[in-house]
Amino acid sequence: MKQALIILAAALLLASIRPAAATAAPYEGYVYSWWGEAVHSPIAYLPSRSITGQEAGGEPWAAANDLFAAADGSLYVLDSGSGTITVLDREWQIKDRIGAFEQDGAPDSFRNPEGLFVTPSGHIYVADTDNSRIVELGPGGEFVREIGAPQSDVLSAGFTFFPRKVIVDKAGRIYVIARGVFDGIIEFDSDGVFTGFMGTNRVAFDPIDLFWKTVSTQEQRDKMIRFVPIEFNNLALDGEGFIYTTTADRTSLSPVKRLNPSGIDVLRVTDAYLPPIGDYARVRSTFVDIDAVGSGVYRTLDSTRGRVFTYNEDGSLLYVVGGLGNQRGTFRNPVSLANHGDRLLVLDRDLGRITEFAPTRFGELVNEANALYAGGKHHEAAELWQEVIQLDANYEMAYVGIGKSLLRQGEFKQALTYLKLGNDRIYYSKALAKYRREYMQENFGFYMTILLATLLAILIGRGLVRRQRKEAKAHAVTQGS
Repeated sequence: MKQALIILAAALLLASIRPAAATAAPYEGYVYSWWGEAVHSPIAYLPSRSITGQEAGGEPWAAANDLFAAADGSLYVLDSGSGTITVLDREWQIKDRIGAFEQDGAPDSFRNPEGLFVTPSGHIYVADTDNSRIVELGPGGEFVREIGAPQSDVLSAGFTFFPRKVIVDKAGRIYVIARGVFDGIIEFDSDGVFTGFMGTNRVAFDPIDLFWKTVSTQEQRDKMIRFVPIEFNNLALDGEGFIYTTTADRTSLSPVKRLNPSGIDVLRVTDAYLPPIGDYARVRSTFVDIDAVGSGVYRTLDSTRGRVFTYNEDGSLLYVVGGLGNQRGTFRNPVSLANHGDRLLVLDRDLGRITEFAPTRFGELVNEANALYAGGKHHEAAELWQEVIQLDANYEMAYVGIGKSLLRQGEFKQALTYLKLGNDRIYYSKALAKYRREYMQENFGFYMTILLATLLAILIGRGLVRRQRKEAKAHAVTQGS
């Protein structure tokens, strides 16, 4: 009996210290190899919490369309259905709800607004779509001004203004994406005066259609599809004042742009074979939102498969988060994303829900290593990339990061090994050229000695052969006489 009690106690003790079963992730992590193949990767972010309008203590979000995370941790949720803005504090409690406001003493409200932006001073800019205007509100929700349709001779007589998204830079310039506008981003100065368009997309056309347009009559050409630029569908501002944009065209190899103040695309894409287009599948990704994180990192939201793709300043994919589904951490109709600190936030329109994602150890290592590398701290980054490899031996970017660090340290031979594993052909060629030069410098004396010895041996050999021939010829002459 005593022995049985001891065995039972031991079993209970083992059961109590046994680690709990790991919770299955609602989606799989992956990246793309140099060959364009999806490769399994550890999960970089996992859902940490989520909330609906009702759970926050307010009304359900019937048609939430945009999300903005302020520097103080406040969240602004724009509900197009009710025409209201819900402001949540850091603890996700309702701080304010902005709907109706007064303009010149008269009541006013939004009508199907689709986008909002909050300045560091707390001023709220709303793309009031069906009212054809941009509305600026003060930090307390009080009306400040409205900006109507742009006025200019360059606009057609039938121009209609339906603003969808809006951002404001540090100088107070206002940039607007409007429905049906193919000329680019509409730019207003700080006084709300229209100054022009910027960043127009190139015209996309089918060569076959172009041929038929060339040989057709004017009447036939009028009935054909016209070649027009692709319109932008979202935009974001980074800390350096550059504007990131997205388009919803699945056939484009450049759905993401980074525009400088002159409207020129300066987005870096190191690997032309794997540009930032989301999934490399038969049905391509459709980007509906973008956000700049910092250190050149940006995130895009794909509505086709409900995934968030995170890229670094070179356009290389760091990791993928999310997916379509009904589990926590998956979405039905994701429409907006935001970042606050190390947290990722995604707004689902159909579910009327915000989901927050926190980084795993793998995600933390990748984020920190990439930030160190972008900041020029290559040696410190390489140490973290080594830890990343311990978690994912197939993570090519970690090998590239270590290889570049070794290249900078002059360890060319070791750099070759890592750059080959990372499939970085450009830096592998650079490392190989430097290694050849170093090798030849270190072994120049040895090889020159061998070369000179070889030449000397050849000369001596030739001399001996000539001497033997002369002796043989002289001996033959002597014998003949």
